Amino acid sequence: QLQQQETEWTSTKFAKRSTWQKFDRDKIKSLVAEGKTVFVDVTADWCITCKTNKSLAIDTKAVADRLATGVIAMRADWTLPDDAIAKFLAVYGRFGIPFNIVYGPRKPAGVVMPELLTPAIVTRAIDEASGARKAETPATDDTKG
Repeated sequence: QLQQQETEWTSTKFAKRSTWQKFDRDKIKSLVAEGKTVFVDVTADWCITCKTNKSLAIDTKAVADRLATGVIAMRADWTLPDDAIAKFLAVYGRFGIPFNIVYGPRKPAGVVMPELLTPAIVTRAIDEASGARKAETPATDDTKG
């Protein structure tokens, strides 16, 4: 129950501090060229794993705090078929979701994340792509975020 309360709190707080932009593949390259970091979450209402990732990783305080440091968050909603999203996924050899990737000055080609996320995985990918912090080696316990 405590984790549920914290998730609800951080989700509300994150919504106030940052806005998810609609996915725009063409915009990513120009944003990165400007020195910005872009986090892309490809999701769908019917995707149970996507909902789990939101609850246990993306909507946590650790990730919300990191996104609030100027990271541009884009959400690609694949609830209904969308050719632009399908083509984007195909570039990475993916044909299903969830799919999460972070682009930044240090990694303009992107840092692809695994299908199951933890706060630590997301924040490390953001740090690696942005170069704002030294990306650390993966911890053995990703549940601490």
